[in-house]
Amino acid sequence: MKKLEGDFEGFVKQAENAAERIRNWVAQGEFIDIFTHNDADALSSAGIIAAALRREDARFRVRSLNRIDDFIELFNSGYVEAKCIIFTDMGSGYTSELLPLLGNRSVAIFDHHEPVQASLPPEWVHVNPHQYGFDGAREISASGVSYFVAKAMNPANIEYSPIAVVGALGDLQDKNTQRRLHGLNEYIVAEAVENKLLEVKDDIILYGRTFRPLHVSLAMTTSPYIPGISGNEQAAYSFLTSLGIGVKEGEQWRTLADLSEEEKKKLYNGLIEYLVSKNLPTTIANELIGKTYDLVKESVWTYLSDAREFATLLNACGKSGKAWAGILVAMGARSEALEEAQRILEEYRLSVARAMDYVSQPGVLEELSHIVVLKGGDVIDYRQVSSVASILSSSGLLPPDKPLIALANAGKTVKISARASKQLVDRGLNLGAILSRLGAQFGGKGGGHNIAAGAEIPYDHMIKFLAELDKTVGENVASSKGEVTHND
Repeated sequence: MKKLEGDFEGFVKQAENAAERIRNWVAQGEFIDIFTHNDADALSSAGIIAAALRREDARFRVRSLNRIDDFIELFNSGYVEAKCIIFTDMGSGYTSELLPLLGNRSVAIFDHHEPVQASLPPEWVHVNPHQYGFDGAREISASGVSYFVAKAMNPANIEYSPIAVVGALGDLQDKNTQRRLHGLNEYIVAEAVENKLLEVKDDIILYGRTFRPLHVSLAMTTSPYIPGISGNEQAAYSFLTSLGIGVKEGEQWRTLADLSEEEKKKLYNGLIEYLVSKNLPTTIANELIGKTYDLVKESVWTYLSDAREFATLLNACGKSGKAWAGILVAMGARSEALEEAQRILEEYRLSVARAMDYVSQPGVLEELSHIVVLKGGDVIDYRQVSSVASILSSSGLLPPDKPLIALANAGKTVKISARASKQLVDRGLNLGAILSRLGAQFGGKGGGHNIAAGAEIPYDHMIKFLAELDKTVGENVASSKGEVTHND
């Protein structure tokens, strides 16, 4: 593991301060409200904190929100009565909005989004990697932050280290040239491996690689998205047979785990040839090679064995408005909770598949001078537009020098999910900062990371907002020399 570049001791000390604060709340018999977002990292982080509180016999409740405005609405309606409140995977970018509401309450924020500068009351504790020189977009997610706090509360909570890995993978923090976690995430991985909770290997990263038929596994893989194969089992079957890779052994379907190393090389090289024939970037195939993270204590034929698939299940629950099922599974519940989560996942996959079919229609993607706009309208569920944006951004179908701006209607507002390539971020593009500033300018809210961010803008302001966003991105990127290519 590489040497950590940030202030590790300072970060751990702040996590310990937060743990001590929570232990005091529990000792005083306080009821604790936990609020989190609705994606895989959010549900993982809330699950870790909730499980840690359960271990201390604390009184608590967990709620998942689509946005910070939902919390403000709950508060103003009198539904936030707890004196002690924890935010996971949200809060760092909205302290100025939260302070007037919660200034006289005890608040803990465990987040990895870029924080706004604000002087916080002594009753508040804020744990955020950016404050200690770590990149919250790449090196640790909210689940990792929550894990450090939980472990400081009780060393036995190291059992939730794999859930922190699940959250980081759910936030796509392995999206680098090696498809592996690094930074503080790598520290958590090492602890999980040392305690025989996680197994890490180099392999081809396919969805359901340990238990699904090979052609089904290939077709179900959407990270990266392989145009013409992802979502199409027949096409995946034909592709494999054209390579001379047997999909059956007698009457049994073969899985990726059944392939020899020679067959895996044939699959990889075949994918490169396929991409070249379709005039698609070969980097898509590179994204299929990397580290796999397997939860040792989970059955290999479930969605929970592979940490990336676990993250997809949690994301499905959160984006389908049924976060409770995902949080329970993250806390360790199985049986009925897992069965419900699996049912939700199957419905979610169908919904996302329909959205991807819609994206392929003429006119849905509009290329402006400096951005590409996905016009989801009412067709794409606003709760799932971020998932569609992530899939599309890995497809090679977009110009590498323009960020994707995905839109979906959400009542009187438009939900925006933005994605940039690593090359653009390395050149200085910061989508989170841009959407934060423009969101406020146009009567909405925005924020997030440099590489992935979101916003909500009033519907009536969208035309002017997109024009200003296109202009701002162009000015930002123009300040850096050189071109961005698919193979940078």
